[in-house]
Amino acid sequence: MAERIKTVAVLGSGGTVGSLTGGLCAQQGLDVYFLSRTKASAERGLNRAVKQARSEVIANNITCGDYDTMLAEALGKADLIIESVAEDIQIKQQVYEMIDAHRRDDAIIGTTTSSLPLDSLPVGRSESFKKRFMSTHFYNPPGKMLACEIASTCDTDKSVYNFVKTFLEKKLRRVVIPTKAVAGFAGNRIAFLLFNRITSLAAEYGVEMMDYLIGPYTGRLMPPLATLDLVGLDIHRAIIDSLNENTNDEMHHSLVLPDYINSMIDKNMLGNKTRDNGGFYKKLPSGKFVYLDPETCDYIPAISPHVAFVEKAKYQIHMGMYREAFETILTAHSKEAEIVKDILCVYIAYSYGRIGEVAELEDGIEGIDKVMSYGFNWASPSHIVEMLGGRDCAMQLLDKNGFQIPAGLMDISNEKMATGYGKHFLAR
Repeated sequence: MAERIKTVAVLGSGGTVGSLTGGLCAQQGLDVYFLSRTKASAERGLNRAVKQARSEVIANNITCGDYDTMLAEALGKADLIIESVAEDIQIKQQVYEMIDAHRRDDAIIGTTTSSLPLDSLPVGRSESFKKRFMSTHFYNPPGKMLACEIASTCDTDKSVYNFVKTFLEKKLRRVVIPTKAVAGFAGNRIAFLLFNRITSLAAEYGVEMMDYLIGPYTGRLMPPLATLDLVGLDIHRAIIDSLNENTNDEMHHSLVLPDYINSMIDKNMLGNKTRDNGGFYKKLPSGKFVYLDPETCDYIPAISPHVAFVEKAKYQIHMGMYREAFETILTAHSKEAEIVKDILCVYIAYSYGRIGEVAELEDGIEGIDKVMSYGFNWASPSHIVEMLGGRDCAMQLLDKNGFQIPAGLMDISNEKMATGYGKHFLAR
């Protein structure tokens, strides 16, 4: 069935997600149009895609152009149109108007939006457009992150949804996670709450300390603030703003974007995409890294933190003693230990609290586990619960730290094992 898609058009191919998603399609032998506001921007996207694939061969499958000169040709041939422009509803709707005017009637439109409410996007479009429009949220970089969240609007044709799901799984080899059409879907809804909490704590405890405390030994392949440098601080703010505007849960609204994040964005200190300006980290010509001082937005040398319980837990993880490592965290008594416990509590409480809201109730924690594992390279929420000693121990930790215990956690059997997604992130 997926063989029907032979030609793909990517709008917004100058950006990271658009270019790398288009490159993924080209690697599978599909003909791909890279479209952007300028041909030069599309060609920069092509270079990025070639670098991801580590092969110049895919360039033979990619044609670059701009909207003014190549839009009609590309959309007239495209079986699948991937929209990957800025996370701005007005910009997206302007692009959809262009798509609707030039696309074939049977073409499928997928948006890579990561934060906007899906049903609001195709407003004003033709009935045919609405029936063939859905979310195809690829995680960045798609060459390494296999997750792809899909969601349908109230108008999406079910057969189109099922066809795209099969295409993503079989042709593009994605780990597909069906979600509800809510802002942030599942992964960003959870991850960016934690990111925002960690950036707030960094204002008090420092960037290097926070990434040290909430680093790989807690089940993350990359420390959180280093991850935000990869994502981009401008994207982080856009997602947080959208989630605050389009969600109603109390925990999200208890967090405000720290002022220093706005200062960083104003100074074009966005992370990896503005490497010379820096982000939370900046690499010096010597090869050494310096760290942002949130108070001044200047850079300071490394302090190389060393906290006893962290070093012990890291050693236990290295030796394969995962349960013992989390017992070390739980029994530690210091302000640093309380920070780690707080973040673990947020992750568990918020993830289990979203069951039935970001994915179907009957799917339980599994969809959330999959997206956190394959979208962020984090140990899954259910695996963290297992490492803490099971449901009862996790509930005790939440209660002790003042968190409301979600029904989704209370309802699981204490003997039930974790789904297994993300276990390997503790076994590095």
